[in-house]
Amino acid sequence: MNNFTIIKHDKSGIVQYALSDSKIKRKVVAACGFLLLSVFALGSLVGAYTFATDGEQNEKIKELQALVDLRQKELIDHRKSVQNDIDSMTLQIGKLMAQTTRLNALGSQLTVVAEIDQDEFNLTEAPGIGGPEASLVGTSNTPQSLYTHLFNLEDTVVKQQENFNILAQLLNEQSLDQNATPHIFPLEKGWISSYYGKRIDPFTGQPSTHPGIDYSGGYNSKILAAADGVVVWAGKRSTYGNMVEIDHGNGYMTRYAHADKVNVQLGQKVSAGDAIAIMGKTGRATSEHLHFEVLKNGRKINPTPFIHS
Repeated sequence: MNNFTIIKHDKSGIVQYALSDSKIKRKVVAACGFLLLSVFALGSLVGAYTFATDGEQNEKIKELQALVDLRQKELIDHRKSVQNDIDSMTLQIGKLMAQTTRLNALGSQLTVVAEIDQDEFNLTEAPGIGGPEASLVGTSNTPQSLYTHLFNLEDTVVKQQENFNILAQLLNEQSLDQNATPHIFPLEKGWISSYYGKRIDPFTGQPSTHPGIDYSGGYNSKILAAADGVVVWAGKRSTYGNMVEIDHGNGYMTRYAHADKVNVQLGQKVSAGDAIAIMGKTGRATSEHLHFEVLKNGRKINPTPFIHS
C-alpha cells in the first residue's frame, strides 16, 4: 500500500510515476509545501488588508464622530447666544415699555396743565404714519442691527423724557404762579359797592382815594381767598377791623377787611377759594361789606384786572 502511481498524459502517451521513487516524493512534497505556503501567504495578505481597512474605517468613523460632536457643541453654543440676545432685547423692550408708559402719563398731565384739546392730541392712539411704497435698501435685519435700533430708540426716549420733565416743570411753575396770583372772586355771593380809585369818602364827604374794592352781599357771606398763599395776619388791625392778610409769593399780597369773624390762623396755608372769614362791619365801615386790596411789592394796586378779567 506504500506504492502509489501517478499517471500523466502527454504527447508521447501515458507516463507513470511511482511515489516509491524518492525524487518523485520530494517533488510532490515540495509542491504541496509551496502550495500551502502560497495559501498561507495569501490568507495573511487578505487578513492584513482586511485589518488595515477596518482600522482606517474606524479612524474615519472617529473623525466623523468628533466632527459631529463639534458641530453639536457649536449649535448648542449658538442657541445659548441667540437666547441671551433674545433675553437682552426683551429686557430692553420692557424698559422702553415702562418709559413709554411714564411718557404717556406725563404727556396726559401736560395736556391738562397746558389746556390742550385731548381730542386733537390723543396719546392713547398711534400716530398716523404712511407714504408711497418705499424702496428697500437691500440689507436684512440682524441681531446687531436690532440692538443698534433698540439702543438708539432708548436714547431717544430718555431725551424725550428729559424734555418732558423740563416742560412739565415750567408748566407747573407757570401753574403755581397762576394759582399764586389773585384770580378768585373774594366773596361767595355779592356785588361791587365801591371801586378802586378816586371817590367821595362816606364819612367825611370829601374826595379821597379808595385803595381797594368794596363788595356787599348777603348776611354771613363767606370771604374767600383770592389765590394760594400763607396767612400773615389774622385779627384786628386799626381801621381795617378784623382783617386777614395773605402772602401769595412773587410779591403779591391780598387783604380782606371788616370781617365779622376770622376763620384762619397766622401761618396757615390756604388755597384759592378757601373760606377764610365771614363778612361783617368791624372797623371803619358804614355797614356789612368786604374791603379787598391787592398789593404788589408792598404797593396797593387796582384789583379789578385780577378778579374781573
